[in-house]
Amino acid sequence: MTRARTICASLAAVVAAAACGDEPPIPPPPDGPPRFAHRFLPHSDEWIPESQIPRVPQDDPHMVIWELSELPPDAPITPEQQAAADSLAQRCRAAAEAKGWFDFQRGLADGFHLLAGDRKHYVNEEFLFDGRVLDCERPEFLMYYGTPKGKLLAGVMFYANAANARGPQVGGNLTLWHYHIWKIAMCIRDGLLIVGQARNGACREGEPAFRSPEMLHVWFLDHPDGRFATTMWLSRSELDAAAAAHDAAH
Repeated sequence: MTRARTICASLAAVVAAAACGDEPPIPPPPDGPPRFAHRFLPHSDEWIPESQIPRVPQDDPHMVIWELSELPPDAPITPEQQAAADSLAQRCRAAAEAKGWFDFQRGLADGFHLLAGDRKHYVNEEFLFDGRVLDCERPEFLMYYGTPKGKLLAGVMFYANAANARGPQVGGNLTLWHYHIWKIAMCIRDGLLIVGQARNGACREGEPAFRSPEMLHVWFLDHPDGRFATTMWLSRSELDAAAAAHDAAH
């Protein structure tokens, strides 16, 4: 049995119809100039045209992450892009300090709550649906990590403002947006908010989707892969160092 037929046989009727019909279940690239794509997880060094990303969900693993760029992967960083990336990181940290979000309870009081099925992403639904993009005063997510001393604010995460919108690459290849493709559809409300995982291809709330909106991390700690790294993995020593640095500064 071919891979496409296997997927079609395993999905519920409404999703299977989409997967087996003329329109695959994963949407085509958003409108705009062609982009390059890089499979971040599972890792591949190859960059391909975004249009070549499969539009049928993978059999394995549970999730694939694709990084995207409007520029060739070897394009040098211009002074303007460096300045824009520096400004974004500085403005976001300053906003988090001013809002008091390094205090976990303050973040909760300001409307951030744990995203369904997650352990580190805290979403603010008001900010998620306000239509703004890269607004450091209104980030869609705060990223809190558990430490022996409590929750540590490691950074913020931005979403594009629609399910199939592309994120602005303000810092050139320093600021690579990414999205997830899931083996099993997630339930997404109003195109943006994950509210759970589909069961038998159906959702009690939201609509089934195999692809996430585009997202960008901005890290406040010394991330080994850079201030806008895609990976969420941080070692205990890196988290402890970040917590100690924050305590020393306050």
